[in-house]
Amino acid sequence: MAKLPDGFSLQALPIEIAMAEGRTEDAKTAIVAVLLAGNADKVVQRIAAEMIKPPKRARGRAKSLTRHWLDIGEQFHWLRNDSVKYEDAMVILSQRFGYSESHIRKAIAEFDAAKAASDEASRE
Repeated sequence: MAKLPDGFSLQALPIEIAMAEGRTEDAKTAIVAVLLAGNADKVVQRIAAEMIKPPKRARGRAKSLTRHWLDIGEQFHWLRNDSVKYEDAMVILSQRFGYSESHIRKAIAEFDAAKAASDEASRE
């Protein structure tokens, strides 16, 4: 019989399943039971260590969406569907929302990306 890979552990399977399902208290209970029994393998010990001291977060502030990206994106596409030129739509929206054209461009890009992701998710 072939040797199992190092990252595989029968003890860790129920713990990892509980964590994946969002049942962290059940996972903690299972970890404590295995640790108290004194036969925890490397994988269970690693999971216990990560629960005690989670990995560091990335530095800096989390990226946020551009302000009013949903309204700007919708209105931009409405204007374009009404055969308004791209440049004119940019000027209209920058005056309407009081933001620069680069802000409007970024908001439209975020709207288009969110719409594409939504369309892709609804196809599956």
